[in-house]
Amino acid sequence: MVKPSKLFLIITILLAVLAAFSILMPRGGIRIGSLTLRYPTAVQLLGFDSASHKSSFQLHPELALLESFLDSITRETSIDTTFIWQDVDIFELADTVSNDHSDTLKGASTAASTSITVDILKSRLVPIQYPDSTLDALGTFFNALASGKTKNHQVRVMHYGDSQIEGDRITSFLRLRLQSRFGGSGVGLLHAVPHSYQPGAVYQSTSSNWRQVLLADLGRGGVEHRFGLLGGYSEFTKGRRNTKGGFNEAWIKFERRGRHTSSPRNFTKCKVFYGQAAEPFMVSVSYGGNTQDGEMFAPAKGMKQVEWSIPRSENYFQIEFKGDESPHIYGISLESPTGVIVDNIAIRGSSGTDFTRADEYSLKTAFQQVNPKLIILQFGVNVVPHIVESYSYYENQMYQQIRAIKRALPNASVLLIGVSDMAMRDGGQYVSYPNVEKIRDAQRDAAFRAGAAFWDCFEAMGGRNSMPAWAFATPALASKDFVHFTLRGSNLIAEMFYSALMESFREYELKNINN
Repeated sequence: MVKPSKLFLIITILLAVLAAFSILMPRGGIRIGSLTLRYPTAVQLLGFDSASHKSSFQLHPELALLESFLDSITRETSIDTTFIWQDVDIFELADTVSNDHSDTLKGASTAASTSITVDILKSRLVPIQYPDSTLDALGTFFNALASGKTKNHQVRVMHYGDSQIEGDRITSFLRLRLQSRFGGSGVGLLHAVPHSYQPGAVYQSTSSNWRQVLLADLGRGGVEHRFGLLGGYSEFTKGRRNTKGGFNEAWIKFERRGRHTSSPRNFTKCKVFYGQAAEPFMVSVSYGGNTQDGEMFAPAKGMKQVEWSIPRSENYFQIEFKGDESPHIYGISLESPTGVIVDNIAIRGSSGTDFTRADEYSLKTAFQQVNPKLIILQFGVNVVPHIVESYSYYENQMYQQIRAIKRALPNASVLLIGVSDMAMRDGGQYVSYPNVEKIRDAQRDAAFRAGAAFWDCFEAMGGRNSMPAWAFATPALASKDFVHFTLRGSNLIAEMFYSALMESFREYELKNINN
């Protein structure tokens, strides 16, 4: 048995050797061929630098003011962080605060009223970029918003993204802003089988016999390239029968949640998109304890839809399916017949290159069912960990995605939101991945080649090494994975994007007036 004194001596010698390595090892490491050997300093080993490292990252002063302004208005007007205020944009809010013209903002903090100015807010505006000197890339969308057209027509925005928008993050705040200004209600498209993170305005539950097929299943065999609008579909299995020898049955329940005045929960229409029905099947909707409507549908190959009206007073309703074979359920939309509808379509793990994997005809048919005026693409965080010298391959891939969308929807506007900053630990310091700007540039070049608009999320965050500042902010604006925004950070990004979008819309209206 080793004596305690000898064990102590061994540990002391080992610590001395480790300390010697820490002192003698060059900060940049030792390069051997293509490899670089690094060794942490004693301070890094013991973790003494964590506090000083955290304090070394600060939000851009103007961005911090914008964040505190949003927080002040939210707090003083008793508005949840997931909800937004009246039908004004942030620049109009700043004018209102300083001039005290709005009951909605009455009581907002004196600090916000005196320190936040329109100039400060506009200094953080990262504008929408266009492939030419015109605003034509977003012309279809802006024209649909102009002159009060949304009072009589529906304008759909489809927000596709990776895990950065999962759980309705970014989309939910953008939806509230657009619906507050242009009308509309509902959360838009949902999978029949809910994901782990559901939108705050609706809670969804299902019977146990649903199966979901996603884009990730393509390589597993037996899966067709028809994924509808959401990158997947659902179908009920043969596990439940209402009687012996009877039909298979399945159900989906919805519950409205959140404030009664919140537009996302106040939808009045429910649409079910289905297709690839080999056998007849029945669908019914019930609320108030009674079945309100039911219909038998014939076999169908292409995508079709069924629609019901849902009274706002009904907080619970259920959709029931019966049949020998399940059709593909491509999605369920909770919406209003007029105003703006904004869909959150998160595809976890995607780099944004999935549109060309779908059958082109089915993609076109699916898009035409909902006729979106604007499609937003927000991808890139899954590309960042793969560091290469050139991202021309990714530029070409994204160009092909936008072209595929435009072939399906020749008149729709397309806008690509660039990759957000991402950080990694390097020598005890959190720094941006070295390739983030290359990926951002590849995305912008792809957008411009394809005639789409572009918004620079990386620049809006503050540029290089901004992600650590967001993660170490109090309260945090990004999670400690240094990839994803918190809900608070998502709202801030959404507000900056919305402000840039509305600034472009103002320019569009002014040009049309002058012409």
